[in-house]
Amino acid sequence: MVEIASKIVICLSIAAFIGFLIGFLIGRVSKSDSNNNTNINPIFTKQGNIYNKPFILGHPRPTGKDDLTQIEGIDSNIESLLNGLGIYHYDQVAKWTPNNCDWVEEHLSLVGQISENSWIEQAKKLYSKI
Repeated sequence: MVEIASKIVICLSIAAFIGFLIGFLIGRVSKSDSNNNTNINPIFTKQGNIYNKPFILGHPRPTGKDDLTQIEGIDSNIESLLNGLGIYHYDQVAKWTPNNCDWVEEHLSLVGQISENSWIEQAKKLYSKI
């Protein structure tokens, strides 16, 4: 009985060592590849307080994405950047807090543009028309 238990312990130790080694090697490879990986949602690539990030979606709702260019100050380039972050709808923008605005402005390098153009108020009006 002791002989079988000792063999099991030896096998588990060897398996744990091999698992650790494989995990370490995969982690190293993926760490070096993460700098070149463009498949990661850009909302996760910049450091920032997680509580300041706005509500995001993985994809637009089945009804389709809203035309964010209807908001003054958002052109097609900014809309594509917002879509890349997971922001597709007026109600998402309408629910932003001041911390969310600061995070988006910092992340997209839009200094003061959200408050200057009143994106939140415009989004609330556009959302109420839907």
